[in-house]
Amino acid sequence: MHPHQFERRIIKRPPCKRSPFIDYNERKVYMSKPEANRLYASVILHGRINEEESPDVDTSARVIEHGKYFVTVRELANSMKKEGFVLSHVMEVGIQNIMMNLPPDSKKLVMPVRFLVQMLNMELNGKELISRFKKSNRLDRKDMIMFPVLENIDKTKPKTGNHYWIFNVNIRDRRFETLDSWRTLKNKSLDVCARKMVASFQSLWEEHYASSRVSLDEFGLTNIDVPKQNNEFDCGVFALTIANGWEARAVPNFTADDIPSIRKHLTNMWVDNANNTAPWKTILK
Repeated sequence: MHPHQFERRIIKRPPCKRSPFIDYNERKVYMSKPEANRLYASVILHGRINEEESPDVDTSARVIEHGKYFVTVRELANSMKKEGFVLSHVMEVGIQNIMMNLPPDSKKLVMPVRFLVQMLNMELNGKELISRFKKSNRLDRKDMIMFPVLENIDKTKPKTGNHYWIFNVNIRDRRFETLDSWRTLKNKSLDVCARKMVASFQSLWEEHYASSRVSLDEFGLTNIDVPKQNNEFDCGVFALTIANGWEARAVPNFTADDIPSIRKHLTNMWVDNANNTAPWKTILK
């Protein structure tokens, strides 16, 4: 028999339990160091120059080579400039960076965004997807398993009508969660998409973890009130920041005003990285 685990609520400390030395109204300030600002400015400049010289074809050098992913200067600049929409393979680099910076004992897992199409279409026989769910990976010992979702929310815009949000399986608190910086579960398209993700995850779980102590039968679908974006372009940056900061207790405390600094911080972190094998210093000099 297993003891009953009570749901951990997202709470604020009552006044009687607040330390007099901490300002609980203070939010995290995202500041960029001078070297990060210079690197970001160089990326944007080189990307703009290449776009002016070759409007139709990206001829810029690879500024990020990260495992099996690579990102050119122009792709990175267009993804991380003001109101730039994060390309899917740039998003993958961001996800890999989150996973590499987690502490060794972390029980959080962020899945690749490339699993999205398979999950939404219930095409669950892909080799890589199955390998991630195999029993030896012991996903049932994780606290949370996140799936970044790239959903087309405007059918009249097949390319520009896309939106990133996070679907999270909170195993510790026994619930499925949607973390969307634009909508809530009252939105029909989000609700339908989230329930497709639930159905796919349950199917994979039943196939690979049928004998696990973790049963999904009583998991409900819950909306998490996360910071909201104020334009249609920043969803990728919001999704990465939320995926990095969400631990099922405190909602990441940032606003749309922090996004320009977060863009600079992410660009610097991805480029000036020991795992980046591209000669970026030569490219951006």
